[in-house]
Amino acid sequence: MIEFFRTKERIRFLLYVGAIALPLLLISAWVVSSMEDASAANGEPDGQGGLHYRIKEKSGAKTLPAPLASLLSVPPNTAMTDVNVSADGNAHVTSAMVKAFSTDDFKTVAAFHRPTLSPVTYETPTQLWGVRNGYEIKISQQQRIFDDDPYKDRTKVEYYISPAQKP
Repeated sequence: MIEFFRTKERIRFLLYVGAIALPLLLISAWVVSSMEDASAANGEPDGQGGLHYRIKEKSGAKTLPAPLASLLSVPPNTAMTDVNVSADGNAHVTSAMVKAFSTDDFKTVAAFHRPTLSPVTYETPTQLWGVRNGYEIKISQQQRIFDDDPYKDRTKVEYYISPAQKP
């Protein structure tokens, strides 16, 4: 193998090939990454005839998937870094779990969401549960920060959304 690199012409040839191949590889990686992000935001078909949305973005989801956007707003100073939503064929949310990180405390985040929940069914200093448009929304502050969490110095908030149980 070392014998191949004994002449300057062969080394020059190798450098030319590298100079051409490296930009092509970088452009290909960027295109594939962009395509994956777009498909996650548009939803991917699941086995029940609906769509599944999965967005993982350290800086926060730019927009929420359409079925979730009607139920949940992004509070100021908050980045929703992990959005996992399943919707049926009629674009109704069947389940959703969102992880978010806020520079505000949980009290401020809960105050942002409280007016949209009618009624508020359960409230503690670290949890807010309520109903909106026939969906049960549970918002809670998580105390445990994991190694793979993108922010360690912010308030971790988790949202759970499911269709409300009919009495």
